[in-house]
Amino acid sequence: MEEEYSFNLTIPLADIEVVQKLLAEAKTRTPAMRVSRKTDRAEQARFYLSFPFSGTRPDLSFEKWFVVRKEKSWDLFGPTYGRWGLC
Repeated sequence: MEEEYSFNLTIPLADIEVVQKLLAEAKTRTPAMRVSRKTDRAEQARFYLSFPFSGTRPDLSFEKWFVVRKEKSWDLFGPTYGRWGLC
């Protein structure tokens, strides 16, 4: 199993294009970041963002970078610790 830190991002559906551009930029800054789209709920788009742990915490630099760019109506929850995959 590999360790990871993750975030849940919830945004209004109207902001989907803006967020997808920001997440693409974040992915170029942190190539190991995995992004998956969760099921939309109540006119909100939801994303799962995970950062594999490799002796450093890239999730913390992502959080600092993203928080200054996010809209007030967006909810970034995390980071949370977890494990994924098989070794």
